[in-house]
Amino acid sequence: MIRIAVLDDREEEAKRLEQIIHTYFADKKTDYETKIFVKGDLLLMDLEEKKYFDIFFLDMEMPDQSGLDMARQIRDYYMEPFIVYVTNHTEYAPAAFEVNAFRYIPKIMLEEKLPEALDALLPQIALLDKRSYMAVTTEGIEKILLRNIFYITKEGKYIRIFHRNGESRVRKSLQDIMQELNSQEFFYIDKGCIVNIAHILSSKKGEVLMRNHRTLPISRPRYHEVRDRIMEYWKENS
Repeated sequence: MIRIAVLDDREEEAKRLEQIIHTYFADKKTDYETKIFVKGDLLLMDLEEKKYFDIFFLDMEMPDQSGLDMARQIRDYYMEPFIVYVTNHTEYAPAAFEVNAFRYIPKIMLEEKLPEALDALLPQIALLDKRSYMAVTTEGIEKILLRNIFYITKEGKYIRIFHRNGESRVRKSLQDIMQELNSQEFFYIDKGCIVNIAHILSSKKGEVLMRNHRTLPISRPRYHEVRDRIMEYWKENS
């Protein structure tokens, strides 16, 4: 399922974009859904409630805040969101690169350029979706995308996996989980806690602040290793 958010303060423009999306997917075998927002605050409320979107189509200039400001706030919830600007204000195109926008499409070119953007986006989303962890819980089997996992902790006989859609509990060791994840993005900050480095927002005073606004302690023996690893990751991805 591809979930698409459309943000434009002019509802008729948002519905026009939505119709082009419908036309694009008409002959595809991909499930999708779109949701229109006419205010940035409404979109942020959905993100705060852990609603998930694969693609964000944003207008660049809106009454409440700019598309650039909106992208920066989306990045508080997503490490690498797919953002496509759809706007009449082509003079802002260079600024879009500041937030690593995937595309910048003038509204007069929507019918031509929007399908091209989706053609380029869908394979990238599919590739990301393949990197997942199958969690066998007491309630069944859950498929959790690695990019959606914030951190993992040990609690008694159970492992608690904190992710974008909430929390999952499995009965196994942290060492087993680490081997099954098989990803360099995950590492120990304490013998009882594994974090996804892509979701670390800051590190100070022996703690890390995660993207879900939780603060986790770094054990003293691991402090310098964790600090160096975070700095290296930020340099490589800045």
